[in-house]
Amino acid sequence: MPRTNDDPRALRSRAAALAAATELLVEGGPENVTHANVARRAGIGRATVYRHWPDQQTLLIGALANDIRPLLAFDDSPVRDQLTTQAEQMAHRLNQPNSVSVLATIIQRAERDEDARRIREEIFGQADEGFARALAAAVERGELRPGAQEHATDLIARIIGPLLFQRFLLGVHLEKDWVVSLVDAALAPWLPNA
Repeated sequence: MPRTNDDPRALRSRAAALAAATELLVEGGPENVTHANVARRAGIGRATVYRHWPDQQTLLIGALANDIRPLLAFDDSPVRDQLTTQAEQMAHRLNQPNSVSVLATIIQRAERDEDARRIREEIFGQADEGFARALAAAVERGELRPGAQEHATDLIARIIGPLLFQRFLLGVHLEKDWVVSLVDAALAPWLPNA
């Protein structure tokens, strides 16, 4: 009898293979994520890996998508507090070598692969809309001057851009105080008394 997608054995083998694929990606880059390497690392048969991911591209995309979550998500609390907390969390993630490896692979592959582009959108693409709403709420509460919500993309870029530049291109360990100063500098022109 064939296994269904909710068969506990299939779910366990899939989870083990994804964990192994993610480890291999972090350790050796995309070329390290092969069916044979994943099967060996996960302690499962190569045929099982092929059953879940019929080719290397789908296997790699599975590894890349294994632990994705949006970089920024907003609610109705004070916008500076949200940005500071989330930028600190982002910096913490970026300071982890495995996060840098996975994110760099997604960014690089998204230039020519539709699946990687979708993953990149899940990570980065939803920040603008949610941030614009958070900025509009902050304007209504008097935290920021009117018009700030129209500059959501620019404000996000002024925070995320330096984080990515410092971490990816310069290899700098991101410090909490510096991250907070980025948030404050981005918001400064929009403060009510500015």
